[in-house]
Amino acid sequence: MEREVEREKKLPAFSIRLGELEALWQRLLSLYDNAENVYGSIDITLSAEKLEFDNIEELKQYPGLKGKITNFSLRVSKGGRRVYLRSGSFLNSECIVSAAAETEAWCAGAIETVFSFLRSYKVWYSWLASAPLGWVLLIFANIPSIAFWTLPKGSIGMLSITGWLSTLIALVFIYFFRWRLFPVAAIRITEEESYIRRYSSELSLIIALLSVILTLVSLFLKK
Repeated sequence: MEREVEREKKLPAFSIRLGELEALWQRLLSLYDNAENVYGSIDITLSAEKLEFDNIEELKQYPGLKGKITNFSLRVSKGGRRVYLRSGSFLNSECIVSAAAETEAWCAGAIETVFSFLRSYKVWYSWLASAPLGWVLLIFANIPSIAFWTLPKGSIGMLSITGWLSTLIALVFIYFFRWRLFPVAAIRITEEESYIRRYSSELSLIIALLSVILTLVSLFLKK
C-alpha cells in the first residue's frame, strides 16, 4: 500500500537576497534524514528565456542574472517526499508552498519550515498583494452611478470628477501591473535598479492615495 498526502499554504509577500535563498535551500535539505541523492531544482523565467539550476552553487556562478527575479520556483524531493515553492504570476498573484509525503506530519513540518523562514522577510505591501483589488476597482468604477442616485443634483463638481477619474486610472494601473509593482516573491540578485523602478510600488500607491484624498477634499469643500 502506498499513501501520499499533499498540503499547501499561501505565503506572505517577501523579498530575499541570494544569501538568504541559500539559507532557505539548506533548510529544505535538512528536512531529509540524509541530504545525499536529494533532487533539487531552481527554475527561473525571464522575459526571453527560461533557466534551470540544480542547486544554489550553479545559480551563484551564472553571470547572466542581475536585478530582481520575480518569476521562479524551487523544488526539492527525495523518494516520495517533496517540497515545492512557486512565485506568483500575472494570472496567479499568490505565492504558494506545497509539500507531499506519506504522512501529514512531514508535510506540515516542511511547510512550516518555509513559512517561518520567509515570514521574516515579509515586505511592507504584503497586505496589498493579497487584497481583492478587482472588487475594489469594480466598486470604485460604479461610484458615479451611486452618486447620481444618492447625492443632490449639482453637488458633484469638476474637482470631484477629476479626483475620481485620477483614482480610477491609478487603480487600473495598479491592478494590471500589480505583479510587477508589488511582486509576491522576489530574489534580489543585484541592486542595480534605478531610483524610480526601485520605488515604483511606493510611488504608485502614493499617487492612488493622493487621488483619493483629492476626491474626498473636493466633496467636503463642495458641501
